[in-house]
Amino acid sequence: MSAGLANPYDAFHFTVAIEGIPVAAFTECVLPAVSIDVIEYREGADLQNNVHKLPGLVKYDNLILRNGLTSSNALWGWFSSFVQGTGTTKSITVSLLDGQKNQVYQWGFANAWPVKFQSPVLDGKRSALAIETLEIAVEGMTVLNLGQGN
Repeated sequence: MSAGLANPYDAFHFTVAIEGIPVAAFTECVLPAVSIDVIEYREGADLQNNVHKLPGLVKYDNLILRNGLTSSNALWGWFSSFVQGTGTTKSITVSLLDGQKNQVYQWGFANAWPVKFQSPVLDGKRSALAIETLEIAVEGMTVLNLGQGN
């Protein structure tokens, strides 16, 4: 009999809040990948042709939210403000919930701003969502484990 790993976060429920206020519900959230550039250099006094490596710029991919439903125009207004040149960055929090709806992980994103707003295809034969895709550029990320084993 093989021992399987228990999944404590069954259906991966999550919430998204902008400036601490939930403004929409999404069925999919793609958290950004983070990478650090490698700076290679060689010291002039090295006796061998060794390459030294140093950490360079930290880069964050975009946060992608898909299949959103909202009764508010707040997200469109935020995106539209950047189109008009008057937008301001905001903080975003994505929280992973357990089966009892308790927060167990939280990802915080700094200096976030929308770079893509894709509306759904309107089709009278099926129900449509209010937001197909919202893609958000971020400049920083924090990760907090709010569950057991902090």
